[in-house]
Amino acid sequence: MRAVSLLGKTCLLAFIMLLQDGAGQMPKSPPVIQPPARLQAPTLPVAVTGEIHAPMKAAKLKEEADQLAKLAQSIPADVDKAAKGQVAQDLAARLKQIEKLSKQLRREISL
Repeated sequence: MRAVSLLGKTCLLAFIMLLQDGAGQMPKSPPVIQPPARLQAPTLPVAVTGEIHAPMKAAKLKEEADQLAKLAQSIPADVDKAAKGQVAQDLAARLKQIEKLSKQLRREISL
């Protein structure tokens, strides 16, 4: 057998010690974090294909839309009168009601 030099023995011993301590191991890749499984949202009355489902109360929506249309039709005549200096007393209230109904309809249809 061949004689091993003192330097060779020292290097071999250091290498063996590193292997035993685990310091010579290849670094592990960071753990993969899996995203949480998607939670199923509660079923809401949604118009998926353009149809209005029963929980959305189609009759109520129709009634509100009709009321909105009726109020909107009355505004141009009052605006013409306002241009002549004759402002209807309830014009501001009707405009506010139009805004309220339109927001409500938009919210109910967007569900």
